[in-house]
Amino acid sequence: MNKSFVFMLVLNLFLVCTSAQALTIHYGDDRHEELRACDELAYVGDKEKANACYEVLSNHPQLLVQADAAAALGDVRLANKRYRQASSDSNDPLIKTHWAMLYLRTHQVSDAQSLLREVLLRDDSFLPARLGLIETNLRSFEGRARQELFNILSETPDNMHALMLQAQIELELKNVDTARSILESTKPLIEAAGLPLLDYYTLQAGANLLEAKPIDEWVDKALAVNPHYGEIYSKVAHYYIITYRYREAVDLYKKAVKLDENLAVAQRDLGINYLRINNIFGARHHIRKAFDLDPFDLQTVNTLRFLDKLDNMRISSIDVEDPDDATQMLGRVIIRLDREDADALEPYVQNLSRDAMQLFAKRYDFELKRPMIVELYHDHDDFGVRTVSTPGIGLLGVTFGYLTAMDSPKARPAGEFHWGSTLWHEIAHVFTLEATNHLLPRWFSEGLSVYEEWNTGPLRDRTMPIDTLLAISKNQFLPINDLDSGFVRPTYNGQVQVSYNQAGLICDFISAQWGHDALVIMLKQFAEGASTSDALQEAIDMDGPSFDELFLQHIEERYGDVSRSLDDYQIAQRQMARAMRAEDWVSVTVLARNVVDRDPERVGAGNAYEVLANALIEQGDNEAAVDTLLGWHERGGHGVPSLQWLVRQLREQERFDEAAKVMESINWVSPYVVDEHRWLGDHYLSQEQPNLAVREYDALLGLQPEDPAEALLGKARASLLVGDRDKAKRQVLYALEHAPFFRSAQKLLLEFNEGEAVE
Repeated sequence: MNKSFVFMLVLNLFLVCTSAQALTIHYGDDRHEELRACDELAYVGDKEKANACYEVLSNHPQLLVQADAAAALGDVRLANKRYRQASSDSNDPLIKTHWAMLYLRTHQVSDAQSLLREVLLRDDSFLPARLGLIETNLRSFEGRARQELFNILSETPDNMHALMLQAQIELELKNVDTARSILESTKPLIEAAGLPLLDYYTLQAGANLLEAKPIDEWVDKALAVNPHYGEIYSKVAHYYIITYRYREAVDLYKKAVKLDENLAVAQRDLGINYLRINNIFGARHHIRKAFDLDPFDLQTVNTLRFLDKLDNMRISSIDVEDPDDATQMLGRVIIRLDREDADALEPYVQNLSRDAMQLFAKRYDFELKRPMIVELYHDHDDFGVRTVSTPGIGLLGVTFGYLTAMDSPKARPAGEFHWGSTLWHEIAHVFTLEATNHLLPRWFSEGLSVYEEWNTGPLRDRTMPIDTLLAISKNQFLPINDLDSGFVRPTYNGQVQVSYNQAGLICDFISAQWGHDALVIMLKQFAEGASTSDALQEAIDMDGPSFDELFLQHIEERYGDVSRSLDDYQIAQRQMARAMRAEDWVSVTVLARNVVDRDPERVGAGNAYEVLANALIEQGDNEAAVDTLLGWHERGGHGVPSLQWLVRQLREQERFDEAAKVMESINWVSPYVVDEHRWLGDHYLSQEQPNLAVREYDALLGLQPEDPAEALLGKARASLLVGDRDKAKRQVLYALEHAPFFRSAQKLLLEFNEGEAVE
């Protein structure tokens, strides 16, 4: 099913079908009185009478009432038609506002936003449209929604809708006390308006969940109002999702659909979360049900399409032994790869997964309780659908407890990202999430993974992005107790990435000052439900504000000068670029050295090391260029063309061990070059490192070289190094099948047959 077909399918369904919608409480005063009478029946779960009531209003003299009634019945086609007719006959801003809410309920967020902005262009104070735009922004987790709510509540402090949205945001930020305070102030307003407390009970249950308290009290109260209110489970499950507790979320979604099997969103989310815990059969069953109920939902359509592709991926597994006791297993890794990638990538995925599991089990004093699943996708949109049911996301990898998924190197332009580092980051998440039963805050989870990338992963690139340096210069780092908000509700462009880097710097600082064990103590504290301040107090005897003061001093010492001199740095870069265009290589050399001295850790895209090396090459000083690139590589530089030139130079100088180290780095970025795997395999064989040699020969064979015989013979020699003569003989025979006159293979086979010693 291709993407254009999916789009047309959804468009056509929008025109001809009806949709099963979740119950909406209408808090504003912008709803017609006759509709409110029908709403009251819907609120208590009497759908039959409510629908009959809405049907009566389908002939109401006001087109807006007809449209709202059709929307309440789930007749999207008719509602869309009536809103369009009403809009052509009147400039009433309510029409387009309600029309936008239809788009929002049918998952067309951008169309809803367009209509609401059109309303606000005419009257930027129109409150229903302002609140509607906030609801659309909440779908994108946009921090400006929170600020706009503050503005509205400063103007109308008793606005129930705004207060309930504010409570929802505070809960998502895990500000439970603040959320409860807002809810308590809103409760009498809801009761005075004669509206049900269903949303109030739901958010209170969410607060209980975040505090690890039972939710039964609030569930019972909600069901006493509406015995079919499955949303009390499905909406509360959201708070498990934002704390990564997917297995627990599944349990709540199951209760939701048991209570109301026609709740499309709950069926969808149950299917999606079954998929996240690798229950493919359950996922398919509930996604199909969701599609039958609500065929407009692109998340549902995308996931159905993805499930068809998932069936065609190749699955393999490895058992990982304890490095201190080979008779004991640490765990199993199940690997799922696109068939186009599988042969070439599988050896490297196995190697890194094994290394990561062995290392993290020790570093975090935790052994996995079930198999870890690793998935790589060569189509970035497939990865997006697999993780958030939406193509086009800006992420490289996502972890759902024991399951981690990410882009393969083919999903991005060649050499664009370091896929080995991404996989290392995600596997670190598996351990830290499961060691705490997913109870650690977002900042600490991401911070530990970034810290592990920098300190133990295959790439040691600590380049601090310009956006992060700008945030440092503007004092925009958040207090540690509020750092989660930078991930969940960013208030400026780029804040999420800044928060990643701040979290990594915090973990790195704690480890440098108090040792890695301090991070492990914090991890165990979070597993017991501690707050950030409590975890800090236990690990380093400091509260949040005291830590912030010390940490910011460290950041000032390390990055203060470079963050304040960014203008000078950029001027130096422009001067360097002008000298390059003029091919003034002497000036380029001087200017590039200056840029490197200003920020020696900047080794990523646009770095001055590669510019300096190129200038030196142009001047005939290859030796100095080699030294420059070796220093760049040691700091984490991983630009493939520069590394390939460096490898050639090192091999010419017979510096084979250094060449192998650099070539390893290339494969963690772009593993699809035949000659590199062939040379590395031969090198590791000469160094009597059979496991690494086999990895390279397997990767080489996965790339389907024109002549696979040499790789097969290499595997045979590697088998001999570990004493497996039978396997070695089989590999020789395979080699001769491809190249019957391959002299080296013939000689080795002859030695086998004659029983002579085989070297």
